[in-house]
Amino acid sequence: MKELKSILGVALSNITTILSGIVISFIVPKIMSLSGYGLYRTFSLYEVYLGMFHLGIIDGIFLKYGDKDYEELDRPMFRSYFRYFLLLNLFFCVLAIAGGVLIFGISDMGFIFVSLGLNVIAFNATAYFQHISQFTRRFKEYSARKVIQSAVNIAIVAAMVLLYLNIGEVDYRGYIIALVTLNYVLMGWYVFTYRDIVFGKSAGLGRAGVKSVMLPLIKKGFPLLVSNLCVNLLLVIDRQFVNILFTTEEYAIYAFAYNMLSLVAFATTAVSTVLYPLLKRRDSERSMELYPQICAAVLVMVFIIMTAYFPLTVIIGWFLPKYTGSLSIFRIILPGIAVSSAVTVIMNNYYKVFDMVTDFFKKSVVVLALSIAANLAAYMIFGTMESISVASIAVMLFWYLFTETRLSEAPRAARIKNFTFMIVMMAGFYAASMIGNVWLGMAAYIVICAGAVLAFYLRSIRKWIDIVRIRS
Repeated sequence: MKELKSILGVALSNITTILSGIVISFIVPKIMSLSGYGLYRTFSLYEVYLGMFHLGIIDGIFLKYGDKDYEELDRPMFRSYFRYFLLLNLFFCVLAIAGGVLIFGISDMGFIFVSLGLNVIAFNATAYFQHISQFTRRFKEYSARKVIQSAVNIAIVAAMVLLYLNIGEVDYRGYIIALVTLNYVLMGWYVFTYRDIVFGKSAGLGRAGVKSVMLPLIKKGFPLLVSNLCVNLLLVIDRQFVNILFTTEEYAIYAFAYNMLSLVAFATTAVSTVLYPLLKRRDSERSMELYPQICAAVLVMVFIIMTAYFPLTVIIGWFLPKYTGSLSIFRIILPGIAVSSAVTVIMNNYYKVFDMVTDFFKKSVVVLALSIAANLAAYMIFGTMESISVASIAVMLFWYLFTETRLSEAPRAARIKNFTFMIVMMAGFYAASMIGNVWLGMAAYIVICAGAVLAFYLRSIRKWIDIVRIRS
């Protein structure tokens, strides 16, 4: 029940993130030009790569101390970790800014790369402290910051709306500057909260310590860093192709579809945040028995939330008519969130718990290569953004099956049932979304969803209800 409360606590904080996401998803494209929104989404696209600049230090700490409570952490050692971490990111900050100015000058891309350079310190430092919050199970603290960050995001957008009402379309640069500033404020707040492992006497590692302590930490975390980077690339590779091969305006349409997709993805982050420390503290046999149940719960949750697709199509057509071209893409990619959530939220955590990070990395590299080939082939044959989306969904299904093979110790029948349920629901969504009347399509999807959940998981639902009744 404690784990369930932790998940619910983080989930409640994610409600504010979702609300913030809804506001940003609909208001920002409304108050920016199509090209301005495309440039802002280009900044968001390349922001994904900033995590690689900590070189695996965060992941090394996460793996090394994943079963520790905050009181058990070695204060002097963590002070040394953070100082080296900060110096490393300062180096990459200067490098990115210099590269952006020299390569792109004062162009839009120059501004974007300078902004990314400035953001790298705050972005990675915030990730550093968030990982500490997660593996030490300080979930209330983690949730509180998510709530406040979401509230400030809404306030920034509200200020932009006032500008829009007075001067017309808002420049994307102002919004990016505000976001980078917010990241530094959040970083400062984390530094203050964790001041006892930031300030004070350090372990005094010196040059020898870098070799004996920091390099092993990087070596331990680097495979996970690269595998996470591969995962992120797999999730954005189609957008990367569209960003390079199509115009800024066309990319804005494509990116808007993925912005809608992210609203669904937020719902799964509560499980991801809590899952690793939960599994790390259990024996391996029990953890593996839980795998199909956790996977089923996430799949059911995602497919239920996908009902929002139908009212969203109406809202977009009314409020953002210049983005109606994104609906065909949104329809194709939306079921992919169920597949990617199963891999990134559940399987990835299991690979980490069972010390199979290198295996996950190797599999991710294979799938990434396949994804690049599939997206390139789709563009060369059909030349449309929709074809790239279809190729991405096909690769995701392979990714799911290919990654799950390593979790063969989990009950086979339950794994087959989960995959079959996923295929049935994806087909059901595509069929229902083809119905000309939106509300009739929504009704059909609800019936399909309810029928599939009961057909596949009625016994499990009854079991969980009985458990909750007994414990309450």
